[in-house]
Amino acid sequence: MWSVLLVFAATYVLIAARRLAVLPIGRPAGALAGACAMVLLSALDPGAGLTPHEAFAAIEPNTIGLLLGMMLLAASLELAGVFERAAAWVARRNLSPVRLLYLVTLGAGLASAVLLNDSVCVMLAPLVDRTARRAGLDRVPYLLALAMGANAGSALTLAGNPQNMLVGHLSGISYRTYLLEAGPAALVGLAVTAVTLHLLLRRRIAARAFPPEAAPEPAPPSSRDARPSALAPLVCIAVVSVLFVLGANLAWTAIGGATAAILLHRRDATGLFERVSWTVLVFFGALFIVVAGLQKTGMPEQALRAASPFLPAGPTMGVLGLSIAMLVGCQIVSNVPFILLAESYIQSQPDPHLAWIATALVSTLAGNLTLLGSVANIIVVETVGAEREIGFRAYARVGVPVTLASTAAALLWLLLVR
Repeated sequence: MWSVLLVFAATYVLIAARRLAVLPIGRPAGALAGACAMVLLSALDPGAGLTPHEAFAAIEPNTIGLLLGMMLLAASLELAGVFERAAAWVARRNLSPVRLLYLVTLGAGLASAVLLNDSVCVMLAPLVDRTARRAGLDRVPYLLALAMGANAGSALTLAGNPQNMLVGHLSGISYRTYLLEAGPAALVGLAVTAVTLHLLLRRRIAARAFPPEAAPEPAPPSSRDARPSALAPLVCIAVVSVLFVLGANLAWTAIGGATAAILLHRRDATGLFERVSWTVLVFFGALFIVVAGLQKTGMPEQALRAASPFLPAGPTMGVLGLSIAMLVGCQIVSNVPFILLAESYIQSQPDPHLAWIATALVSTLAGNLTLLGSVANIIVVETVGAEREIGFRAYARVGVPVTLASTAAALLWLLLVR
């Protein structure tokens, strides 16, 4: 039991520290090392760790499949130049810094609800960075708006982020039910996120960082290099969204939609697959194994039984207590593994359905609390090389008030409606 706990703790040190001086291998490799260690423990001690069969069975295929399908659909839009055209349209409008901040926050949020927050951040981070620079603006507020807007908006649907995908699988809540019950609360959270960002960053966005750059005119593409039509991927995404609402299997619908986009693309699909964040899929797959190894020991259930006398009772107080635990726990072990560890506690709530809805909302909004709270935050910062400008403290000065305000507003709406 203690050897499993040691492997679990070591894995999360590798994940939380991002890159240790002693072992600078990064998050995905750290999670993969932890998964391999869990299997190795089983070989050394049959009562510990996971057998190879148990390890593969621990990987939740619906979440991984849905992630892959949505990443491919987002990549098809990026390959068709949809995001670049949208950025060019924004640049031509010469929006004020305040309007640009709201557009980035709300636009990233609504796009993430359909296309997955991690994929949206991968595609939009360079464009937001370029747009801010060309306008002579400090890029930091807009990069924060992209990350925080994408996180908050992804709470709108079960396909918006990995943790919501997991909640949908564990709870059995349908896409349509979640959209109707959690969607309005998530919209409130997204709106509060945008307003709070404006209030906190209003002085910073008011000052020009440097003179605006002249945007070069793009060269007209040749017939050989012309981008594929955006119509096919847009239609595929629309059909997939409708099927989600109608109750189709989320993972296979997303994969099927991505396959249809590839067939309609009628070109070598290598470029699409190159745009998939495979490290994210490896990261989550390995996390499932590491968490399953800890769950096998029974320690999470023992901790729940020991803490149960001190936990708040009743539907409303139970949800509030769960929300506080989510806000803290998601910063320590990340949102997906924390939901896996807290599954039995969530199911034990007086109203499990409400508890699962709150779990999806709060675990998503909690991603804005710190730089390490969401993979999307890291994607934005690292994609454009903003590590020096947006460090842990700089992010937290904005992320903490944004998260507290948006979470309180979303929960208040949810509880009042219920």
